[in-house]
Amino acid sequence: MAAESNDPVTEANHIWSDTLTLLKHNSSLTPRDKGWLEGVYPEGVFGTTIVLCVENAGTRQALENELRHPLLDAMKMVTGQDMTPAFKIAPRRGPAPAPAPSRKPAPQPQRNRAERAAAAAESPTIADLGKEQRFGSNAPVPKVPSTMPTPIDVATSAGYPMSRNKVARDPETHLNKNATFDTFVPGDSNRFARTVALAVAEGSGRDFNPLCIYGGSGLGKTHLLNAIGNYALVKDPGLKVRYVNSEEFTNEFIEALQNTTQNQGQIAEFNRRYREVDVLLIDDIQFLGGKEATLEQFFHTFNALHQANKRIVIASDVAPKNLKGFEARLISRFDSGLTVDVKPPDLETRIAILRMMASMNHSNIPNDVLDLIAERFTENIRELEGALTRVTAVASLSNQPVTRAMAEQTLQDFFTTDVEVKPTDIISQVARYFHLTFEDITGKSRMKNIAIARQVAMYLTREMTSLSLVDIGKVFGGKDHTTVMHACDRISNGMQDRQEIYNYVMELTVRLKQGNTDFKQKQQ
Repeated sequence: MAAESNDPVTEANHIWSDTLTLLKHNSSLTPRDKGWLEGVYPEGVFGTTIVLCVENAGTRQALENELRHPLLDAMKMVTGQDMTPAFKIAPRRGPAPAPAPSRKPAPQPQRNRAERAAAAAESPTIADLGKEQRFGSNAPVPKVPSTMPTPIDVATSAGYPMSRNKVARDPETHLNKNATFDTFVPGDSNRFARTVALAVAEGSGRDFNPLCIYGGSGLGKTHLLNAIGNYALVKDPGLKVRYVNSEEFTNEFIEALQNTTQNQGQIAEFNRRYREVDVLLIDDIQFLGGKEATLEQFFHTFNALHQANKRIVIASDVAPKNLKGFEARLISRFDSGLTVDVKPPDLETRIAILRMMASMNHSNIPNDVLDLIAERFTENIRELEGALTRVTAVASLSNQPVTRAMAEQTLQDFFTTDVEVKPTDIISQVARYFHLTFEDITGKSRMKNIAIARQVAMYLTREMTSLSLVDIGKVFGGKDHTTVMHACDRISNGMQDRQEIYNYVMELTVRLKQGNTDFKQKQQ
């Protein structure tokens, strides 16, 4: 969702006005269904959470249950990403507001944005989707109308200040257009990497080719890659830029090989796509290790671009010399350029990151609360964002202001340090909690109770271990990393408007940390 207004109320009015238009054109809703929408009005939008005021508990129940899926679908079409409605019982404020004016001139004057979206909503592609198709973990995602921004995979949005909810992927370059140098918070731990990245983006860092950026998960590598691409296009809009992670590169290569009758043509198209770019940005290069055919193809792609003096930037969780499953000839080429690292941010940088996160989500968080979070969570940006999300979620659910005392109470169970939690511990604990088996959690069943438990387990594994999305997918029976990303999104968003989801995560976190602490004490 493009942030076209800094006012949460104005932005919410725009979103709700267009959403109502879609819902009123939805032929699958009965007049009774649409009647529940009368008198509903928005209070504000905060990140991907929109607060909707309803008259009574009955209206809220209808919107949370039978109208939930149409409402979520309509909001996604309007904003281009998954939105989380939070309902607040408040008296009717008068007649429903007139539709908000369009925030941008419509490309086609005869049809405004809501009308185009309404037409798309009536098409079989959207209207005929079943519940499992829309929300199943491996389901195809409905196509978003071309007038809407396209959401980006969470796996490609990690960066210092970027909230997982503030992303917008360009369909041609695959860049996250919101990940720029302006939104990257510099500190002693990343300043040199940022300086070099900016030089490469400007075109003055030819001696740094290739540029290799390495560091732990959630420290800003992906943000820098996207910032390079975005800045390079600002300097020269005619450049061909492409951002890709290693899994996307591998999948595109495999797809090019699959059709034997068109093999040569597809391989030629694959080569053209990657060897004619001016700036290639490839993320999570370490996951290409051991994939011999893909590495061979990447080797030739790398050589073609390097010999043509095209810019190449790669990101990895380890230094090039420590990459596993790579031939020496490729590692030597990585080492021929410049290698820089990013480290965990210091206290001042963590506070600055939290302030930017709060600002981007239009959240008013007191400085002492930001200081508390920054002091207690020191490893990476994902920890900071998770803590900030928990605090704002509790404040929203309990309708109370954010204070240091409230934040301390909310986060007290997460301040335990040096507690190692294994993925198998998490799966076993979640299985017991939900009265399921280990095999249920790692299996393929889509029964609602199992699916929720599996998503909670994936979310906790992401939060409590250092495993990547790809590695988490392997632990859970070979799931794709996008399935893990989807699960983490569902739970993260669910915590903010569903008390039971929040309780699941809090109670299981306490059990896991207490359980491991007790085990360590017994061992001693």
